[in-house]
Amino acid sequence: MARSHDVVLTDRIRRIWLHAVHSGTAFPGEPTLARELRASRPAVREALVRLESEGLIHKRQGAGTAVNRAAAEITARLDQQIDNDEIIESMGRSAAMEVLEAETIALTEVQASALEVLPGSQALRVAKLWRADDAPVVLAINVVPLLDGFGIEAVDVRQSLFRLIEGLGHETVEWELAWPSAVNLEPPVSDWLEQPAGRAALTLEMVGVSRSGNRAYHATEFHAPEAFGYGLIRSVRG
Repeated sequence: MARSHDVVLTDRIRRIWLHAVHSGTAFPGEPTLARELRASRPAVREALVRLESEGLIHKRQGAGTAVNRAAAEITARLDQQIDNDEIIESMGRSAAMEVLEAETIALTEVQASALEVLPGSQALRVAKLWRADDAPVVLAINVVPLLDGFGIEAVDVRQSLFRLIEGLGHETVEWELAWPSAVNLEPPVSDWLEQPAGRAALTLEMVGVSRSGNRAYHATEFHAPEAFGYGLIRSVRG
């Protein structure tokens, strides 16, 4: 899936923010950013609005841009959709992913309810494991309903979840609903994560929703204890 120009520009400005955090220098103004990045002022302004909504900066008329340096302490955010590879690499560790299982299943009542389809409907189930410097840190079990005319033989199960759903005929996902929770690990999940059975771990249950409201996937992530420093940033309204 090609990244839009707006997303690329926002990422470039986010890197400038990170440089300001680590160097202690001032964050450049809008005209400077537009000139250095060869982008239009409106495009830069929209990107800055995104950074402000993420809690990374605060713009005030006539007072420059304040940089939230403490935000860099959170390596993984619950309020953002970020690839596991990016999180691992942002911590200075080497990321690797392997597919543990890939099979066609009949959806249970719970899975069907989450995806708003009939129980027993066919779906692709893929279990993937991410490692950081060879240590298992995240297990993701993704379930994608199979639409008429589309089969799993036509897709590469190693590709990202978003490319996978497109290959199976689903609409582009616009939103991801996520529910954090915790479980006591049991086999085979505990074995895959190389953790003792019964140990507590963070879980994230996610559903991808298209613009028309269709649900394209149901995913459950199991995170090895202390793998990521998950958090979120909230603006304080005095």
